[in-house]
Amino acid sequence: MKGDVTLRKIKADDREEFFAMSRDFYICGAAHAPIPEENRLNFWNEVLSSEFINGYIIECDDEVAGYALIAYYASQEFGGKTAFFDELYIKPAMRRRGIGKKIFEFVEKSGAVACRLEVEKTNTRALKLYRALGYEEFDYIQMSKKFR
Repeated sequence: MKGDVTLRKIKADDREEFFAMSRDFYICGAAHAPIPEENRLNFWNEVLSSEFINGYIIECDDEVAGYALIAYYASQEFGGKTAFFDELYIKPAMRRRGIGKKIFEFVEKSGAVACRLEVEKTNTRALKLYRALGYEEFDYIQMSKKFR
């Protein structure tokens, strides 16, 4: 079927493809700044062995279209299991096919009661999609501190 989108768990064989897409994600304006290769490698080891993050390869018509990194946690604010999109990347040649929308449909069916995400203010295409899907901006500031 044309336009068939599937998600499959990332596996060790996906490393080179994932790294190439991740490098593009971090320089294309979707992320705040590029990351060191050491971060990418440390994350790769975590995603292959961890319960904290779910890594998926997105395929469309049996072709790799991108990846999704989704963490789940319990939120009192939302009243239960909450999905957090750490990253969502669709290859440029695969965009504007409805793939992103289908990924969000997958998350809505995952048993989570809500979903959170981050987006750069300048990523207008992603903002338009998220707003069209019903996502709203918070009035508070998200903060972080790196320990290592």
